[in-house]
Amino acid sequence: MNMLKNVMRFIAIVCLTLAIASGQDARPDLDAGRLQTGSFSFRTLVDGKEVGRSRIQIRRSADLRNYIFSNLVIGSFSQSWEAVASPTFGPVSAKLSFGQGSAARTAFDLSYQGNRVTGFITSQKEPLKKREVDEAVADDTVDQRIDWTAVMALEKYVEGQEFRFHVYDPGTGNSLVSVRIGESQTTTVPAGSFETVRVSYRIDKRSGPETYEVFVTKQAPRFLVKEKFPNGSITELVELTKSTFDMSK
Repeated sequence: MNMLKNVMRFIAIVCLTLAIASGQDARPDLDAGRLQTGSFSFRTLVDGKEVGRSRIQIRRSADLRNYIFSNLVIGSFSQSWEAVASPTFGPVSAKLSFGQGSAARTAFDLSYQGNRVTGFITSQKEPLKKREVDEAVADDTVDQRIDWTAVMALEKYVEGQEFRFHVYDPGTGNSLVSVRIGESQTTTVPAGSFETVRVSYRIDKRSGPETYEVFVTKQAPRFLVKEKFPNGSITELVELTKSTFDMSK
């Protein structure tokens, strides 16, 4: 039984690796050091009306080995999550909770090691019921919480450039992400006007494809200015506070 399980794991890894190799545009060099660290406040709009706020933080870990990404969302989409990744976006861990305060419940808790992810995910209908997670992931996998940060971490943007990588989510499994770099433009949000690049990316999930658009600052260190989601909602930057580490830059 153990031998069969190991064989199946090996086959899964090989299939994921071949899927990457067959892609026309492999994942380019990604470096989290090209991101602006600090705290970023956003508002969420649905049909032009504000329905919530979120605060994203990007910081280095205490030992400076990894980057920690976190998000606290209040309002209609109340949740919080944290993802830890290496400077090249190799996933380390991820966890997600829905609700706030005493009403908050853990949706999942993941740990990545090499080409495997383990942990658990809970059922939305039965929060006390947990499903164990133990799956193979591709070498180019980014945790799905931070797919938008990965597309900001290129060395430079070239309009028309396309590339691919994979993301993992315990609910939808391994998904291929296809990215296309768009045009440069001035994007105005409550935090001000910024010279940005439009980046669109499609996630081919088991449930069907989802397309996102992010508008990120053109020059490094980069940060997110605006994002358009598949459900029609939009997030806009309201305020940004650089980390103390970056103040001298």
